[in-house]
Amino acid sequence: MPLSDRRLAAAIERATPTRVRGTFERHVTPTVHDLRPSNAGGRWGAPGASAVVYLGRPTASVIAEAYRLLVDGVEGMTADLVGPRRLLRCRVTVTDVLDLRDNDARRLVGLDDQDLIGSHGPCQRVGDAAHAHGLHGIIAPAATGLGETLALYADNLPDDQLPVLTTAKTWRRIPPDPRRLRRVDRLH
Repeated sequence: MPLSDRRLAAAIERATPTRVRGTFERHVTPTVHDLRPSNAGGRWGAPGASAVVYLGRPTASVIAEAYRLLVDGVEGMTADLVGPRRLLRCRVTVTDVLDLRDNDARRLVGLDDQDLIGSHGPCQRVGDAAHAHGLHGIIAPAATGLGETLALYADNLPDDQLPVLTTAKTWRRIPPDPRRLRRVDRLH
């Protein structure tokens, strides 16, 4: 059962923000050459609510997200039909991040494991409340079940905490789906 707005705000107030450092990535169209935020909406921000930069790690998580976004659930779509993509790699050092990587932290804000893979609504409520509280972002398990997602709220980030693009690599085609590779490994 979701928390009321007041209880959610109080839960976020009680949470201890963390610092996140490391290398993160995202896939984009070949015409994108930077880590621009979007307010189109996603798991951690409702459409029009805030500009978010979505990043992931490790690379297998980003590849699985490309399949989830571009292939899964699109009738007749296969990886071979997806055009080239760019993999942007960046360095991140950011403070004041709501850390939802463990069950206790997710329960504190009224989320369970199913919310991380189901409809975006429950996570968007948490994201919008974290943004309103002034947090710089959220880190959580990726919806694909592989790795982590880091959602950064661009308008809350100080300039010295913006992700720094380090490399870009073009995929002529999406690499093999790591979710499928993981299923095959479990069968052997």
